Formats: sequence, C-alpha cells, structure tokens
Amino acid sequence: MSGTNLARILEARAAERGEAVGLYGEDGRSWTFDQIDLVAGGVARALAAEGVGPGDRVAFYLANGPEIVFFLFGAWKLGAVPVTISSLYNAAELAESVAKTDPKLLLVDAGRTDAVADLDDATLAIRSISTQVPAGGVRPLSWGGEARVNAVDVEADWESCILFTGGTTGRPKAVSVTHGGTLGSLERLARVSTGSTGQGTAAPDAKANLIALPLFHSGGQHALLFGYFVGRGAVVWERFGIDRLAGLMERFAFDNFFFLPTMVYDIVHADRDLPFEGVKHVLVAGQAISWTVRRQFEERYRVPILVSYGSTESGHIAGWNGRDMKAGLWRPGSAGRIYPGVELEIRDDDGAALPTGAEGEVVVRSELTKGYVDDAEASAELVRDGWVHTGDMGHVDEDGVLWLSGRKRDMIKCGGFQVWPEEIEDVLREHPLVHDIRVFGRPDDRLGEIPVALVVRDAEAPATDDELTADLVAFARDRLAHFKTPRRVEFVPELERSAAGKVSRASVPDLEEHS
Repeated sequence: MSGTNLARILEARAAERGEAVGLYGEDGRSWTFDQIDLVAGGVARALAAEGVGPGDRVAFYLANGPEIVFFLFGAWKLGAVPVTISSLYNAAELAESVAKTDPKLLLVDAGRTDAVADLDDATLAIRSISTQVPAGGVRPLSWGGEARVNAVDVEADWESCILFTGGTTGRPKAVSVTHGGTLGSLERLARVSTGSTGQGTAAPDAKANLIALPLFHSGGQHALLFGYFVGRGAVVWERFGIDRLAGLMERFAFDNFFFLPTMVYDIVHADRDLPFEGVKHVLVAGQAISWTVRRQFEERYRVPILVSYGSTESGHIAGWNGRDMKAGLWRPGSAGRIYPGVELEIRDDDGAALPTGAEGEVVVRSELTKGYVDDAEASAELVRDGWVHTGDMGHVDEDGVLWLSGRKRDMIKCGGFQVWPEEIEDVLREHPLVHDIRVFGRPDDRLGEIPVALVVRDAEAPATDDELTADLVAFARDRLAHFKTPRRVEFVPELERSAAGKVSRASVPDLEEHS
C-alpha cells in the first residue's frame, strides 16, 4: 500500500497549497509547504549519503524547534525510522535509549555533543546538525541543501517511528508505531474534529496551530501530523513559557490549542492575562486535568476545555468535540465518547469481554503499534491478537461514553511525561544512606501527579531528615531527567511488604499533608 508513507502528507500539502506557510519558528523564520518539502528532501539526500535507507533507524537527540520537522519528514521520505529521544534526558538516559533501539545514526545539537562522548558503540555514526563548524569532534551532517525527493513506497505495517513511553510495566520502553496505524488514527481524529476523513480540508487561510508539546513526545508529533493532514501550518517553539505563549498568541491569533494539564495550570496561575479572544476551545490530553484547574481556566477565559483520551500505543480512542458540547452530550468526569471506527472492549483478568457498565481493563483493536522494540515479553503482554491492552481500568455506559477509574499498574504521569517508580528506585538505592525505598504517585493540581519517595534510612545515617532529603533530591537530579526527580521525600521505619516479602504497591500511604 504505497500511500501510507507519512511523508506523503507533506508532499500532498506541497502539491495543493505549496505557497501557503506551513512552518513558523518563534524567532521569525517561516517556510512554505513547498519549502518544507524541499528542505526535507535535502535532509533525505544527506541521510542517504550517510548510508541510511529503508528500515534504518535514525536517533534524534535535539532541542525542540522547526529543524526537527525537516528531519522527521526527511527520514520518512527514505522509509527510515526516526527514534525521537527526549532532549531532557541526560547522558546516561541517552546511552540507555540508544542501546535499546540500535540506531544506525545519531543526530545531536552542536551544544549537546558532550552527552555523546561516552557512548560505546562502534557501529553508531554520530553527526551534529550544525551546518557550519564541527562541535566537540563530531562531524556535521551536510543537510542544508534543497532537493525534490519523493517518498518511497512502504507497507501499512512498516515501522514509522520509535517513541519512548512507559508502556505497561517497568522502565521506560521504546514503542514502535507504524505508518498505516498512524494514518488511521489521524483519519479518525479528522472525522471527529472536521466531519471528514479527507486530507487538506482546512481552508487555505486557516490559522496555524501552535505545537505546544515537544516533537520527541507522541502528542507533539501527532499535533504536527494532524495539522498537516488537514492543511494547517504549524508554529514550533523550543519550550512552553507564559511570556513566550503570550507573544505568539498576539502574533498568530490562534483559534485553538492542544495543551497538557501542566500548561493549563501555569496559565491559570499566571499574573498576566493572556489574549484568548477568538480561541474556540482548548484540547487537553496526556493525563487527567484537575477539576479545580479546569474550572479556574474556563471561568477566567470563557473558553471550553475539551478532553481526549488515547496513548502512544493505541492512538486516539475517545473524547469530546465542540459539536458534542453544543448538543449537550458532554458528561463531566468522563474520558469521552468513543470515537467512530474505534473497536473497544472492557475485559476481565481472563480476557473475557464484559457487558455495558461493567468495570475492567480498556482494550482496543489497533494497528498503530508493533510493540516494544526492547522488551518482547512486555510486547506480548501489550498487543494480543491485534488488541492493545491499555492498562487503564474503566467502563463504558449505554451511550458509548468511556469512564476511567484508575490504572491497572502504578505508572506515574508527571507533567504529561510517564514516570516509572522502579527507575527512580533503582537510582536512589545507589545512595549510601538509603536502606530501602518505594516510589509512588500523588495527585498534584499542576503536574497531575508527582513522584513521592518513601525512604528507609540506613541505620548509620548521620544526616538529619532535611539534610538527607536535600541530598537525595540532588542525587536524583544528577542522574535522572528533572520530571523523574521525587518532589517529596518521606522517611519511614519500614516498608509494607506482601506475604512473599516483596514491597507492596497495592496501597498508597495516607501521608500527612504539609507544605
């Protein structure tokens, strides 16, 4: 099936509305859809010159910005597979990500070459995306030219990208998504949002979308692809910030947004008012949003918040749109109405489908993911006979509305990022004054959840609780991305254990609240 290459989305926009601006940087630069396609073609030529071809993985360790758009589409034109590694990761996390995914080439920013100095992989080529001078001994990739390169034909089930996600258990995993599955997810969302599955349906003068999430995040990539799928331009910035957001709102007069709950929290608590005039709605996904924050935002700006439920592995599953709100269909507290075309079942622990209203695990038929590239056992648990097991618990009512009640396992979502307790525990156990540790999530209005560490001190630890807390947080920050660092440390004499002697994760301690 030749039409499934994601690069064809860009090529179609270049053909039908090539002179329309399709990409803006926050620094004033802009590119038309035709220029984006030409620069992406130049990237494809540069990657091919490095020996990259169909099926080869190319890792990106890049600060968020417009350039990533060129590299994504340049790789896709060749049938290559972008491996989008968080720019928030430190050198150790970068090395682990590279080891899991085995890319042929690693692209880094000129200013981040120190992070690749200790990578021990003789088969991995490393190139800086600087086009001027080599940085840190890393040779630059010669990608600045333009070329008209047509996307190669790919099958629907070909790997299109590798994104890092928590999966269903253990440490962060590398999830493989497909060209055909991604396109199918975009078509479902277009049908819900615009009433049409056809590409290029946005008006030629439609406003650009702000891609608020980073392009190493599945939400950022899907926002970019969806905008291009319907024909809207994209504004890509380095990172979220209130003053940056205000400036871009004044410049572009956006008519909709896709935010993480963390961003909405910061907007609500900002001292300045933002120019939300003309914004029809704000879509929130990535994690549950606090009702308090939602009410504060809607009362302050008179703009409705819509929710969307899905995941990197399953795609878009359920949500609400503007038409639902106007028709009075919206149900407060729900995940949303199941989107047309989504096959969803609620199943018990034995895998049997449950009737309407019964609670069980949310399971979705999806061609989006090929599973985890680094964990065959977890992949077999995730995808069974074409059905993705989300790990979320809930039920579907008689109107086809999905209600979530919790997660089957104990993953923490902090600021839209997935955090696994085991990873934090592994790091903090290396601290000489930690005897035992358990990490779990606690609700937080701004971040959704925060990691909290229960620590059993070593009997000989001389430090006070406050001193040890500060030391543990600093220890974690040196070894983990900032969003994984525990925001709170509590000391206990011992951890609750199961009958088998394992640390129990079934209960959440009722910690005394204090500032």
